[in-house]
Amino acid sequence: GFTISVHDGRKHVPIFITENMVGHKLGEFAPTRLFRKHSGVKAKKGVELT
Repeated sequence: GFTISVHDGRKHVPIFITENMVGHKLGEFAPTRLFRKHSGVKAKKGVELT
């Protein structure tokens, strides 16, 4: 395979191209948004979650 740098809007991300990636657009392999996990369930005082 080859290593290609793909721009994601902020920086260039190195992508290693494998055989099963052929036919796809390169931008599909460079995530553009940062996911920071959903907020969790807040525990009430004195109640323990199991």
